[in-house]
Amino acid sequence: MSKIYQIISSIQLGGAELVAFNLARFCGKYLGDGVELELIEIYPTNSSYAQSKKEELKSDNIKVTTLFKGQKRVSLIFAPLKLFMHIRKEKPDIIHSHTDLPDFVLSVLLRMFRLLKLNFPKIVRTIHNTQLWRSHHLLGKITESALFNESVVSVSSYAMVAYEELRRKYNLQISDDRQIIYNGCPVPGKIAHPFKIDNNKINIAFCGRFEDYKGMETVISALNYIGEKYPDNFLFHLIGDGTYKNKLLNLAEERSDLILYNPVPNVSNMLYAFDFLFMPSHFEGLGLTSIEASLAHTPVIASFAPGLDETLPDNWPLRFHLNNDDELYSIFDKIYKREFDMERIREIAFDFVINKFSLDKMIQRYSNLYSRML
Repeated sequence: MSKIYQIISSIQLGGAELVAFNLARFCGKYLGDGVELELIEIYPTNSSYAQSKKEELKSDNIKVTTLFKGQKRVSLIFAPLKLFMHIRKEKPDIIHSHTDLPDFVLSVLLRMFRLLKLNFPKIVRTIHNTQLWRSHHLLGKITESALFNESVVSVSSYAMVAYEELRRKYNLQISDDRQIIYNGCPVPGKIAHPFKIDNNKINIAFCGRFEDYKGMETVISALNYIGEKYPDNFLFHLIGDGTYKNKLLNLAEERSDLILYNPVPNVSNMLYAFDFLFMPSHFEGLGLTSIEASLAHTPVIASFAPGLDETLPDNWPLRFHLNNDDELYSIFDKIYKREFDMERIREIAFDFVINKFSLDKMIQRYSNLYSRML
């Protein structure tokens, strides 16, 4: 029995995690019964979303292992030791790492195995971001210096450029084995949702982490503009969690056009409920939520941003520059005045993503990569 580990930071709402879930769930279709895929998280996230997702994975017969059940920072000390013992016992053939913390744990493991002169499983890394180690440069160098000529996959051309530039920055060799595999998405269904939709208003959703790089200051600025100019005409639904949560909770108490929700499992099957999705990101690895929204026929109001640009057609009319508030506000003005041909832009976006971001194509390409390495 061949074994492949998918290593993620934690079971949480995020594009990298969704890719790992899908690989663990669907690659067996191409790889056959002789291959077992296991999902490994470094530390747990204590949320209803994480618990629901674990139960869903368990129902699909996907084994989930948590390396350290304490705090995130402490996990970076103990997780490599736990994974070392897990690898020695289970002897996986391939370890597939997703994002920076799994890469760090991987780099510690590699040094341990080399010190003890032990053979290490083959490595796949997926680069999910266009900003790598942006606030931990030394930790990034420690991580990257342990990695050499592994198989590298990026989720977008911008993510591949980010990987190549990082290796050059640290004077390290760029892997010869690298390719771009776009994240794939299934066409979402329509299931019951918990959102308080007001059919007399224009319902705008934000779905993701409440962090600066996701554009939370732009969200707050848009709220202030719309609240003053178009009171009682728009309703914002913010779905997620993060460092801005307390600030947003305070705002929600003060105003009637903002509702907050905790992360919602299978939210892609609920995006149909909204009139628009708002994504003012500074950067993305690949804007998976943007793809899901277009597949759900929910138009995306998006910033020009690396990794997000690739998810929308050229000349997309709902796109704006982050440093140009007037450009963004003009989009909301046109939405209020019903100046967009909504059926047309829904059709354009759907046709674009259905051809470019096929889930089956993604699974097949990763499966081909695994087959070549087994």
